[in-house]
Amino acid sequence: MRNVYPGKRKSLVLAIMMAGTALPVAAQEPEIEEVVVTGSLIRGTPLDAALPVEVFSAAELQETGSPTALDFVKTLTAGGPVTGEAYYFGGSGNTGNVSFNLRGIGSDKTLTLFNGRRTPQNSSVFPSSVTSRIEILKDGAAVTYGADATGGVVNFITEDNFEGFELSSSYKGGFDSDGDWSVSAKAGWDVGDSNLMVAAEWDHRSRLQSGERDFASLPYGVNPAPWSGLTNLAGWVPRAGLPATPGNTANSEWGTPLGLVSDFTQSSCEAVGGVFVGAFTCNYGYIPFYNIVEENEIYRLFGQITTQMSDSMEFYARAAYSRVHTPEAYGSPSQPVVRGPAQTSGLTYQLYAPVTNPYVDEFVQRSGWANNPLSAITQGFTPITYRAFAHGGNDTFASDGLHSTPNENEARYWHISTGLTGEFENQIAYDFAITYNQFDGRASAPDIMGARLQNALYGFGGPNCNVQDQNPDRLGTQNPALAGVGDCMYWNPFASNFASQPELGLANPSYDPSLQNPQELREWIFNERYGETTSWNATVDLVFSGQTGIELPGGNIAWGAGVQYRDTKNRQTVPDPIYNGATPCFWPEQRPLDPNHPEYNGCTPDGPGPFFFFGINEPDSTTQDQRSAFAEFNLPLLDSLQMTAAVRHEAFSGDLSATVYKVSGKYDMTDNLSFRGSYGTNYQAPGADLVPGEVNTGVNSYTIAGGDWRGATTITATGIEPETATVWSTGAIWQSEGFDASHDFQFIVDYFSIETEDELGLLASANTIADSVFSIPPPGSTSVPTNRTALADCSHPLIGRVQFNGGACNQGVTTANDFASITTEFGNGPGQTTNGFDIQARYSFPAFAGDMRLGLTLTKVEEFTFGETVLDGFQLDPGDERLGTLNFATIAQAAPEWRANLNVNYGQGDHNFRFVLSYIDGVKDERYYNDDGSINEAGLVPSGFQPGTTTPFGPSFYGVDPGGWLSGDLHWIWDHSFATFSASVTNITDEAPPASRQEFGYDPRIGNPLGRVFEVGIRKTF
Repeated sequence: MRNVYPGKRKSLVLAIMMAGTALPVAAQEPEIEEVVVTGSLIRGTPLDAALPVEVFSAAELQETGSPTALDFVKTLTAGGPVTGEAYYFGGSGNTGNVSFNLRGIGSDKTLTLFNGRRTPQNSSVFPSSVTSRIEILKDGAAVTYGADATGGVVNFITEDNFEGFELSSSYKGGFDSDGDWSVSAKAGWDVGDSNLMVAAEWDHRSRLQSGERDFASLPYGVNPAPWSGLTNLAGWVPRAGLPATPGNTANSEWGTPLGLVSDFTQSSCEAVGGVFVGAFTCNYGYIPFYNIVEENEIYRLFGQITTQMSDSMEFYARAAYSRVHTPEAYGSPSQPVVRGPAQTSGLTYQLYAPVTNPYVDEFVQRSGWANNPLSAITQGFTPITYRAFAHGGNDTFASDGLHSTPNENEARYWHISTGLTGEFENQIAYDFAITYNQFDGRASAPDIMGARLQNALYGFGGPNCNVQDQNPDRLGTQNPALAGVGDCMYWNPFASNFASQPELGLANPSYDPSLQNPQELREWIFNERYGETTSWNATVDLVFSGQTGIELPGGNIAWGAGVQYRDTKNRQTVPDPIYNGATPCFWPEQRPLDPNHPEYNGCTPDGPGPFFFFGINEPDSTTQDQRSAFAEFNLPLLDSLQMTAAVRHEAFSGDLSATVYKVSGKYDMTDNLSFRGSYGTNYQAPGADLVPGEVNTGVNSYTIAGGDWRGATTITATGIEPETATVWSTGAIWQSEGFDASHDFQFIVDYFSIETEDELGLLASANTIADSVFSIPPPGSTSVPTNRTALADCSHPLIGRVQFNGGACNQGVTTANDFASITTEFGNGPGQTTNGFDIQARYSFPAFAGDMRLGLTLTKVEEFTFGETVLDGFQLDPGDERLGTLNFATIAQAAPEWRANLNVNYGQGDHNFRFVLSYIDGVKDERYYNDDGSINEAGLVPSGFQPGTTTPFGPSFYGVDPGGWLSGDLHWIWDHSFATFSASVTNITDEAPPASRQEFGYDPRIGNPLGRVFEVGIRKTF
């Protein structure tokens, strides 16, 4: 048996056998080599494996259609929900950002490696054309690799010694878009004792609009999730004269209310696709303006050199670069007002249109308010709630054929690693490496500046309007004689300003072409909200390993020991003073003050910024260094019993540290039957980007408020400690002949258990706080509805974390319609516990003139429990079982009970056929279940009236208990002498993803929206 160094990992087939994977392998006996296995410091052979590792070879991935990173990560049975689809509601920057989430406990708890070195989490950046295999360790590995490996490790390993030139390309289509395609090229040369390899890749993903999928275009009465009551068809309160000195309530600022006037009727609301809810609410569906899949470009460059400097030393250097670019990620035409430029707090009555605004007269006449005797004393109007662009779309920044406001997201990654591996004369092996990673993110997320819109309502809008304010006691520009004069423009906030619902082709009966807002004014009220984030880290690793010379009955004790140093830096750059925190309030004359301060005039202490919906981003610059030492011993207690023990101590900035350990072992009871197991502790350090006391303002979708997006403020706690975890597993491996000596059979079952404590995250979600505070059924109801009518418990211990419209909570009066924002905290929160079984099986045998291989990979989760949730000493949740539920409060981290892949592979000559059957268990939406397990039908009744009637909607059970998802794929490869050709049909029966009461009608973190897809590819090696 000969040694090879880590850069010469050639025993792929044996690594697969070692891992106990269900992936089929060739029947011939390969050469056994010693390799460095993911999860260990010590070289060993496949037969020594005590840890559950799955290995996916390049050949295996090609046999399954060369899946993209997103496709691959979604197929893992040991995985959980992942980002990567164009799911704007989880952050548009997640488009193309694919992170592994082993065991479903969070992607931050899966460590990603590239050739055994730390890399960014986004797995879509790794070049697939040079990937030799992917090793997935389904076990905690903090002892070996340090923090962030609680759920496991994913290690992408590149090939060595490639010679020649290879081109490949593929096209994927058939799903109502322009299709996806990829192109790659790689070349390799042997130069003396060195091998040089370079590669370039380009992946393109085309836009898929939401209207192309029925499940994303459902009526309001079926799926009310993607509908909002905060629209540009508003209810307006006519006001008497402005008070001489403005106060901090709606009436003391805007004047005595004189009634309620609607900017729409039921028929005009429904004419543009809206749902009539009441006199001041015409719900609008925003999903037609979104895309299920956004256009996305990924570019990758890779270079590698390996040099055999001597018989006992190898040098390597690798560099990888990637760019993930989403030029336009479309969301709502504009965001609603969740905070505004008024002195009164909340999201209501935030704007004021004076009667001097020339667009008011048309509204007064059309609405009939002109016929009301109080019209004579009306001096202005305030909308109850408002959104500048909704039903009519917004073509201001959109590309042709689209009608919304796009974001742009770009991420660039650099990974450079170099080092030496080898062996001293005393047979002690060494591995020295320096690794550098850098991430540059650039993103924009436009939002409206409330002060600019209010000034435009006064007649002082536009980039060239510069008028002196004549009344410093009132916010905004006050100079009636110059309003609307010269370069100063008025804003029309009423229904007369838009022509149609363009996505649905529905004309607006209230439209007047002479009253639309000019392009220049529309552009001026927006801010791009552009920012850059740069993160870089350098890691130095030094590991030694060898034999102790101490003999046990099973052999010599092997050892490994090393040190690691990591230095991490984060820097944010926000050049715009409107977005970077230099403008903490809507108006220059405001400053953040407590509402009880005598000079308070509307800007709360958190300094929410000048935007209607999103917060500001005060640029941070943080650093963190980590230093660790670790050791591992392989103890061959018997020929049939191998044990490994390891320990690691890590210290990092802030006087924080952690010590973790792990023991594992494998016992060969017979030639066919082995048992293995491991037990250890893991940890995750607070990230370098955490700043104690930092306040972040954002938004959240609130179930209790009908899914409305409203404000959410998160404060980072002080005194944060590392989270810890206990991880253990045990399993059995059977390997034997099958029904014939030419057959090969393997069956593996592993039990896993992970328990985290003091988990880094939200102490309680904003949704959970809102559900707890608004917990009283309204009169006439026996259960708490989710249509904004639930009453607030004004004596609740967490009432101080709720910001109400107008600033006060009135028992028996205040409802879930009356709050604007929730404040929560990031720190050491509740932990998670999950356990279950992994089953892997394979059976291979000769069939006809070829070989048949059968494989099964299955994960059965037995428990997925969240710990006790306590905030401010109040128990929000005693902890409960989340298995089989959507877990919406934890950002929709669905926890299916079953996941399985069954494959049948037949190879004959130059042809290979593979059929894959995949299953994901359905999850119940816990938001609509009572504590006794019954369905809360009151929570399933959307507010409003069925079209053309005064009949309320009934309950909709869509997505509450959708059932599982079963899909089949067929792949073919023809290894012709000229080139290798491939063809695939995925989701052969065109199955729709399971229903989910979310915005797109399905769960993008698990489901696939594409339907049946055809793919063809070609690969040519010269």
